Amino acid sequence: MLKVSERYLVASFIPPFIFSTLFFVVFLLTSQLFRITRVVTKKGVEFGQVIEIVTQIAVSFLPMAIPLSAFFSIIYTLNKMSEDSEVVAMRSFGMTKFDLFKPYLIIGAFISMAVFSLNESLIPYSRTQYQNTLIKLTSKGVLIDIKPEQFFTEIPGVTLFAEHVEESGETLKNVFIKFARSRDGSEQIIMAKKGVIIKHTDDEWDVPTLRMRLIDGNIFKTTVSGKKEKVVFEKYEFPIIEGGGSIGLVTKTSMKTNSELSREIQEIEGTLKTNISEKEKDDLEGDLAKLQKEYWERFNMPVQCIVFIFLGFCLGIKQARGKGRNTSAIGLGLIILYYTLYFTGVSLSKKGVIPASAAALVPSFIVLIISVYYYRKLDWAS
Repeated sequence: MLKVSERYLVASFIPPFIFSTLFFVVFLLTSQLFRITRVVTKKGVEFGQVIEIVTQIAVSFLPMAIPLSAFFSIIYTLNKMSEDSEVVAMRSFGMTKFDLFKPYLIIGAFISMAVFSLNESLIPYSRTQYQNTLIKLTSKGVLIDIKPEQFFTEIPGVTLFAEHVEESGETLKNVFIKFARSRDGSEQIIMAKKGVIIKHTDDEWDVPTLRMRLIDGNIFKTTVSGKKEKVVFEKYEFPIIEGGGSIGLVTKTSMKTNSELSREIQEIEGTLKTNISEKEKDDLEGDLAKLQKEYWERFNMPVQCIVFIFLGFCLGIKQARGKGRNTSAIGLGLIILYYTLYFTGVSLSKKGVIPASAAALVPSFIVLIISVYYYRKLDWAS
């Protein structure tokens, strides 16, 4: 059971924590508002579905928002308590540095467990639902928005043009399609006399799959090495949107639960030990790097919450009069340092220079060492 003073410290922390979490979620939402607005206005989406989309993507931003929110909230709380001499009063009661930090450590542990639980299933589920909703809306718009003699570019990586459009956009005449594969850098150009859009629905997620049946045409393929190839066909089905596929916001990796990530990592590591071609090996190693990054990132986020709260505690308590320092600026600089180290580590892990676990955990460990330094500098005796 927490003491009265400890309950007071926790109660002072919670309101700014909730407010700042909402602020960071809304701030992160702004990066997607243009895309959501474009889909909503062009597809005639109902208000209830708009709320659903925004809620789904907002929930997926929580693991990114919560550590930053906890950091700035504890700095704000302790700055204010220092200015009001409440920290001095608690020190006069004989409270040690750890006594003051203990309630924040406890609430930090609860926050960490909550973040870990969110990453286990709710966040992947929200990302999947958000992605599938956008796919359904986009596929609905494909049947409406394709106009004759106009380039259609709403599907990432695909440019579509048709001289004539009939039957509510389902039948196209004299079709031109340019398709670029971001994974291997190859490019395809397809020209056909006729194209018919065929729609199927996945029973599990109700996610549409749109394919275009092309009749009498040619495929011109260009590889990243510059090799060219021409294929003549009578009938060819081109996948416009695959059910459950990704169209730019999140990847399939981020939609998997922790157990699914762990299982796929083990499967790929087992396959890499077998005799496979160099191309298959390169592809699998790329997939493995993505899976490991996502896996260790989820384990690092709870650690990140504790470390950020500890750092915020060390910077939030102001020293005696005349010894003030701009703790917010120092904190911001250290946060920038953390994410610089983190993204540098992610880049190196993708190249196979360092393990994904090191890329995720080393920045947190470095910030922890800096936090210990500031903790020891707290002048508790004066």
